[in-house]
Parts: sequence; structure tokens; C-alpha cells
Amino acid sequence: MSSRANKPDTQADIELRDCLGNIPPRSFIMKAGAGSGKTTSLIKGLSSVIHMHGSRLRKTRQRVACITYTEIAAGEIWRDVGSDPLVHVSTIHSFMWLLVKPFQNDIRVWVSRRIVEKIEALEGKQKDYGPRVQQRTKDKDTRDLERLRRQSGRIAAAKVFRYGTGSNYAKGILGHDDILKLVPHLIAEHPRFRTLFARQFPFVFVDESQDTTTEIVEALKTVEREPGVTFCLGFFGDPMQRIYATGSGQVEAGAKWADIPKPENFRCSTKVLNLANSIRRSGDDLVQTLGQRLGPDGIVPTPEGSAHLFILPADDTRDANLILVREWMAAQTGDNYWRPGDDDQERVKLLVIVHQMAARRLGFGDLYAALNSKAPSAFKDGFLDGSAWPISPCVKFLIPIAIAHNRGRQLDVMQLIRAYSPLLDKDSLVGVSVAERLKELGDLVASISAGIAGNSGATIGDLLKQVHNSELLVLDPSLVSYLDPNAPVPMLPDSNETNDIDDDVDEDDESGKELAAMDAFLACPANQLLAYHTYISERSPFWTQQGIKGAEFNRVLVVLDDAESTHFQFSYEKYLGLKELSDTDRKHIAAGEETTVDRTRRLFYVSCTRALKDLAVVLFTADVEQAKVHIRQLELFEPEAIHTAAVLLGA
Repeated sequence: MSSRANKPDTQADIELRDCLGNIPPRSFIMKAGAGSGKTTSLIKGLSSVIHMHGSRLRKTRQRVACITYTEIAAGEIWRDVGSDPLVHVSTIHSFMWLLVKPFQNDIRVWVSRRIVEKIEALEGKQKDYGPRVQQRTKDKDTRDLERLRRQSGRIAAAKVFRYGTGSNYAKGILGHDDILKLVPHLIAEHPRFRTLFARQFPFVFVDESQDTTTEIVEALKTVEREPGVTFCLGFFGDPMQRIYATGSGQVEAGAKWADIPKPENFRCSTKVLNLANSIRRSGDDLVQTLGQRLGPDGIVPTPEGSAHLFILPADDTRDANLILVREWMAAQTGDNYWRPGDDDQERVKLLVIVHQMAARRLGFGDLYAALNSKAPSAFKDGFLDGSAWPISPCVKFLIPIAIAHNRGRQLDVMQLIRAYSPLLDKDSLVGVSVAERLKELGDLVASISAGIAGNSGATIGDLLKQVHNSELLVLDPSLVSYLDPNAPVPMLPDSNETNDIDDDVDEDDESGKELAAMDAFLACPANQLLAYHTYISERSPFWTQQGIKGAEFNRVLVVLDDAESTHFQFSYEKYLGLKELSDTDRKHIAAGEETTVDRTRRLFYVSCTRALKDLAVVLFTADVEQAKVHIRQLELFEPEAIHTAAVLLGA
């Protein structure tokens, strides 16, 4: 185990250990705010399971499972537990597939039903076409329906089902969404599956539980309630840090569960923590307290730090004013690293909602506009982490393999091909010359790399069609439907029109918005993918507010700018009361559902709590004086920490 397991216990750690030592072990929920050391508590919990129950687990060939949201988080936890064989650490998708993989007959039955459901849904959609549905939408639905009917007739021929990046039922491949639907179904319908699950993994810890889907949370709770099994279920998370719309948020504890709060904050300075609690007070009842920091020579005092708000005009002086803010912060804090420099991405973390300014500056403006301007919400939400189905194969395979090829890292190239491509599967090599197959793969990789890293003029659509036609990857069926050779990709709109993609599309017509977004996406220059990759892999001065949970920096600059954002799910001016709520917001409030204000509050909390010492928040708005008066009344920031442009003149 890493040194995290040996850190001093908090009260939450003591309560957690009591749960794990109870007979039988007691399920629990740990609610841990930003900077609380949630991962440390999780590692301590895993260590306690091994210490208390390791001997029995080894004898019965059982393990403790820790499932988390991303591969990066899984890797971090795996290293912290010292690769102990008693601990299984993986993403939710991988864990669910591990459970269900042996049940091939059940998978086959479920897939058959799934295809029927999809066919019925499409047939119902066709019957209910309204007058504004485009002909291209109708044509696409017809193609999808024909494809599903063909797959329905081929299911019986699939020898074995496996998990891939996108689903292709006829070839026995299930995608991410399939896994998250299949496993909860088997858990709900088959008591034997629940029993076998609990016997294999009598302890299951769920990291980042607020971003775990409600279906998965309920499925795990169903296993925990199964009579005759010993199953300890633990959720580690913070509802205030839920970013993804599919997340469950607050997980409700069972009747006999322990509810363990972890209010300490070991990260933020005093001023930043005061702001964090002010943001949080209208969200839930957790009030964070300063955690006692320990250094090599004993207790380390928490710095006072600073948390300033600058209310500035939303005009063409934005960039100049951001520089002035940094100069002012450098002068006030005595920290020259606030000033711009060659190593800017290491100096100040500038947090923004993904917006056009950053995209244009870094060189992926067309790609940003395609998947954000009038695009379906699923595209916008999945743009930040590369999970949206149009961009996912680029992020997981095309970009990494182009980078590896161009840097001469052939071992990395082969690892990516083995991980994602069916062309090196045992079945695909039957009757094929391995040497010829490897040459074919080499030519494909070189072509893709030239398209992404060179000036070939290739579009993203060109590369994806090449990938699909060569069967280099199994692509998501939604993407395949746009790569039909008989459906040419239209020209990309002029650069000055990229913010107005298909203005005639009905705002409520998701199919129409998807068509327009996909036209623009497939027509994007492929060489914009590298700039996009730089952005989302945190190698630019800009960071997205949705992508920084768990990260921490000495100097943080948060930019609040609704005018620059196309993310309708977030609005800082609504959150701060500077803009009226919409009718939709009011409907959600009346129904007890979350609103734009709720989502934005959480995003603001996550952003501000990244600061270890000093924080500057810049709000760009049309009416500076009105905003200043109103925000003072909110009592978020200290009155003397609220500034307008006048204070910057002496910077």
C-alpha cells in the first residue's frame, strides 16, 4: 500500500474502519467535499479490508472491487494499493463486463431483445414524424432500420460476444451503452447472478459515486439486499461535485447503512475555503472545515490565501483585461508567477467552460463549432472528455496512434492496434498472411497519421470512412450510419458562419440538430484533432471547468463568460441572479428537478476549490455596475474582494 494508507486517521476513516470490521461488514456512504482526501479514505478502506479479511478472501478466492469513473483514476488507485491481487480496480464499464462475460447465453437473449426494442422504437418514430422532420432524417432512420433487421437475422451466428468501443451485434460486439444496460438487467432479473456476483466480490467500493448512473447504483443496491449473501457496498463521493448529467448525484443510504461525512478540506487556503462554503450553503448541508496539514516537521499552517472577484465588461477588451487581472494579482500577492510567461500552463490554471475563444486560439475552432453550436446536448457533454460517439474513436485511437507513429514509437502503435482493432484477432487472421496483414496495418497507420499530423487536406470524415471501410475499428453504429458511401459529406461552412450551423433546425428537433452537427463534424479538417487533443489532455493554458475534478493548483483564474459559451446547461448570470430564469427552469423547479442554476453552482464550486492558495474569478457581463451591486448582496465574496476595471488601472 502507498503512504496514503499510513496517513493520520480522520473521524471518517475511523467510522469507515468500524463499518468494515462489523459482523457482518456494514454498507456505507462517505460524503467527502473537495480537498477532503476522499481517495486517501478509499485507499485506507481497501487496506482495512485486506488487513481484516485478507486471509479469508484468499482462502475463498474472493476479492474486493474498487470501481471508478475513468481509466486515469483507476490507474492511480491501482498504484496506491501496490497492485495487490486481492484488489480489483477498474472502470465501471470494465467491471460490469468482467461480471457478465461468462453469461454468454444470457447476453445473446438480451441482445436479441435489444435489437427488437430498437426496431420498434424506430418504427414508432417513423409513424410519428412531424411536418418539420427533414428528409435526410427519414433516410437515415430507414438505413438504421434496415441495418438492425439484418443484424437481427445474424445474432445466432455470433460465436461469442465481447466488449468493444462501439456495438456491432452481428459480429458479437457490445458497446459502452450496452454494458450499462445489460448488467443492471441481469442483476434485476436473475437472483443467481446476484448471488454469484456477491460471492466473487463481497466488498465493492464505488469511487466518484455522484457521477455513477442511477441504474448502476440501484443495481448494486439490489445485490446488497439479496438474502443469504454477505455484501458490503460503499459509495465515496460528493453530490456537489457531480458534473455529468447521467450521474446519480446524492446516493441515498439503506436503512442499516452508515452515513459518513468527511467535512475536512486539506487543500484550500482559508479565503478560498470560505468562498467554497458560501457557494455550497445553498446546495446542501455540508460545511467544510480546515483540515490539519502535516509536513515532515509537524503541523503546517494553512495559508490565508486570497479569493477575488473581478466584474468586467463583456466586450473586446476581454483578453487585455485578463492580463491586467494577472498583473494585479501578482502585485497583491507578491507572486510573480501570476504574470504570463513561456511556461504559462504551469504558472496559472485558467478555467473556462469550453468556449470559442480557447478553441479559436488553439486551432480547433471548426471542430468546436461542429460539436457545440446547435449540436445535441449529448455531443456537448461528451466533447470535453472525448466520450461523445462522433469523437470517441478519434480520442481513443486515431489521435494516439498518429502521435505514436510520428514519434517512432512502434511498440505503442502495436499496443493500440491490439487493444482496439479486430484485424489482429485470431479469427480475422484465419487464412490470411500475417506479413501482408501487418503491411496493410502499417499503410493504414501511415495514412491516418499523415491526415492528422500533416497538411494533406483530409477531413475527419475521410479518416473515419477509411477506418470503417478497412475494418480497422468497430465504430459505433450511430457513426457508421453517417459514413455510408452514398451519402457524400457537404462542404464545411465558411469560418465566419460556423456559429450558425443550420439555423433552420428546430431547437427541439434532436435528429435535425444531430444531422447538422455531423455534417459539420465530418467536414472538419483532420489536423484540428491535435489541437483539440492538446486542449483536453491539459497541455494548454486553458482547462475546462468540467474536466478538473481532483486537480489542484497554487494559482487559479476562473473565467465566467456566458456570452462566449454555447453550453446552454450552464449559465453563470442565471446562477448569480443577473439573468431571468427561463420557463424551462421554472418547470424544472416546480417538478423538483435540477435547473441550470443547480448545475452551474456545482461547476463553480468545483472550479474554485482547485485553488491551493490564490484564486481570481473574472465575470464578464454587460452591466458591470448592476452586477456589482447585486453580487455584493449574495455574500459569496468578501465586499473588499469584489472589484471592477477601475482597480486594474494601477496594475
